Amino acid sequence: MKYLGLIIIIAIVMLIGGYYIGQTTAPTTITTITATVTYTHVVEKTITPSPIYATLTVIETLTVVQETPISIVDALGRSIVFEKTPERVVSLAPSITEILFALGLGNRVVGVTSYCNYPPEVLRLVEEGKIAVIGGYWTPDVEKILALKPDLVIGSSGTRPHIQLRERVEEVGIKIVYIKGSGATNIYEIYEDIATIAKIFGVEDTARKIIQDIDNEIRYVTQKLGEANVAKLKVLQLAGPPSWGLYSAGGDTFIGWVISTAGGINIAQRFTGWPQLDYEFVIAENPDVIIVSAMGANYTAIIEEIRGTPLADTKAFKEGRVYLLDKEANDILVRPGPRVGKAVVLVAKILYPEIFGEPDTPIVYRMHK
Repeated sequence: MKYLGLIIIIAIVMLIGGYYIGQTTAPTTITTITATVTYTHVVEKTITPSPIYATLTVIETLTVVQETPISIVDALGRSIVFEKTPERVVSLAPSITEILFALGLGNRVVGVTSYCNYPPEVLRLVEEGKIAVIGGYWTPDVEKILALKPDLVIGSSGTRPHIQLRERVEEVGIKIVYIKGSGATNIYEIYEDIATIAKIFGVEDTARKIIQDIDNEIRYVTQKLGEANVAKLKVLQLAGPPSWGLYSAGGDTFIGWVISTAGGINIAQRFTGWPQLDYEFVIAENPDVIIVSAMGANYTAIIEEIRGTPLADTKAFKEGRVYLLDKEANDILVRPGPRVGKAVVLVAKILYPEIFGEPDTPIVYRMHK
């Protein structure tokens, strides 16, 4: 009787476990441990619970995380390796912020400048406290940046205050990558900026779509200009009213490239960078069109200021071809990012409204004669 009780207990245990006395082959039990899929490692174990019963085989499937390092070369020529995809990113420029959001990486952005206002989602996230403001474009606050504990900071190689952050950021183990940014000289370097950021995050397909959309906008302008065979107009672009100094875009800047692609002749194209012109030079060149970055200034006041300068003797002023760009229109022109194709369309509309129609981008103000 004492063995009968033991036999009954063993039978119940076997029934609960799904095994039956007399069975010659035990079913296979599969145990799966799941993590981020990179590769699958299979281990077979042979367990013999008792000489009386069949051998059990347990297969453990273990999925192991093994991210492939990504290597990029930034605008300073440095090779930078990423062992894993950055999760917390600080942008030091509005154009960089626009690139990140266009690539679908807005959820990784934790810090931006006070000038970052596009797409509109950026301002909403700042208001909600989900993105912090780390200072201005020219005045980034390194302490605010470090307090956000980013694993990546992206800056412009053409902006000295961004370069000056490098040592402090890297000494605490944070990666900082520089793209051309404001130092871009043409559309291809802007494409390179977009592609570099995309590669870091593995979103190259999205980058290719963005670049294709920009190409389509530029091709629209160049094809229509080719069909119309218009006489090119001479253009003076000013980075602010005359009282700021006659600073313009040289021939090796992305704004100079935009003007040329839109069918204009940049009168400052012989210069490099962002030269300060003098009135004698401008009057000698006698531009057909003047484009001024108003940046929140009073339109009427700027026109009156120009009226009191030698610029009033230019063909552009005499024919009422002075355009003041503010807010969205100004941002589109001066930011080397995903909206550069729209910048070409905007300038083409300013120069040749008879072909492309009047500018419809807010806000473009044309003086009245």
